[in-house]
Amino acid sequence: MCKRINIFFACFLAFYVAGSMAAGLVIGTTGIDLPYWGQCLISQAILLIPAFIYVFINKINIYKCIPYRKIKPLDAFLSLVFGYTLIPVVLFINVLTQFISTNYMNDAVSDLTSYPFIIQIILLAVIPPVVEEFIFRGLIYHSYRKNGICGAALLSGLLFGVTHLNINQLCYAFVIGVMFAFLVEVTGSMWSSMIAHFAVNTYSITVMKILSLAGVDVNAMAGQTQQLSSGSMFIATIIQVIVLGAIAMGFLALSILILNKLAERNGKAGFIRRDFELRHVRRNGEKFVTIPLIITLVLAFGYMIFTEIITRLTMMV
Repeated sequence: MCKRINIFFACFLAFYVAGSMAAGLVIGTTGIDLPYWGQCLISQAILLIPAFIYVFINKINIYKCIPYRKIKPLDAFLSLVFGYTLIPVVLFINVLTQFISTNYMNDAVSDLTSYPFIIQIILLAVIPPVVEEFIFRGLIYHSYRKNGICGAALLSGLLFGVTHLNINQLCYAFVIGVMFAFLVEVTGSMWSSMIAHFAVNTYSITVMKILSLAGVDVNAMAGQTQQLSSGSMFIATIIQVIVLGAIAMGFLALSILILNKLAERNGKAGFIRRDFELRHVRRNGEKFVTIPLIITLVLAFGYMIFTEIITRLTMMV
């Protein structure tokens, strides 16, 4: 399964890059004024097409191989809280990585603000979690899982981060991807990671909506920040990193407590720990990492580094 899913990921990422470029080329050459919601839907469709082809070719029974079992109400609530406890971790990693990478999400979120709030929720916090959880915690994680839970969680989280194709999102997507995989494991339901993913994705648009209702001009705040001297900006950023780091560690501890509680509720207490103790034992005669995956990761990281360099050079001009 590892070899097969690694080949799938190579094809999946290639299709995603080629499909996104082709869509952009068609829109650019035809002069179609495609609204942002249309771009979001096309992006998610490009992710789903290779996944559905993989399922069809390998005759995968989705409901049998991927746990879409009914989630208990309390588990659903705890999954939502779990997602919100990861937000400080995401913010901390986001701030930290901006020292070496560009934040591309700010522009994407600002593009959404022109739509009604419910549309923003659907485009950012409903459709992407459903699609991405099916692919990464469904197909990919459960393909690796037979070789070990911890290894499967780490590798599926890495591939989730890599698919974002920029260093900034790679870092925090990797962390939450690993946590989502453990969440699915302790609840036995894919709905749990979808709910947690929903919570994480609602944060930015909800904050912007609250600020808007409070009459706060976000663009003006950003402009005032840019007017600060480089020395003041550096000191402010360092303080922000320290404060966010402390908050993030506290909330990460809380998220782990929630995972443990869910594990106890679903009879999985100690299950992940026992799997970790067997991490050096090779199972099913397979390796997690194969040549196709290594080549894919090298190319992906090369692309991200190259893109970051070009972006920095363009900003300097």
